Amino acid sequence: MTQRLAGTLMQNGFVLQKLKPSNKNGIKRNVFIFNESEQLINFIHNYKSTK
Repeated sequence: MTQRLAGTLMQNGFVLQKLKPSNKNGIKRNVFIFNESEQLINFIHNYKSTK
C-alpha cells in the first residue's frame, strides 16, 4: 500500500490502526495497517481501477 492510498483511505473515514517501519531487502518503507473489511477492499479495488 502506498502512502498516497493510505492518506486517501484516511480522508474517506478508514482508521489507520498501526504504522510499522519495514526494512525488507534493505529498502526502508512504511507498512500501513487498517482493519480489513468489505468496504475497505471495495474502496481499494475502485481506487486501483481509476489510477
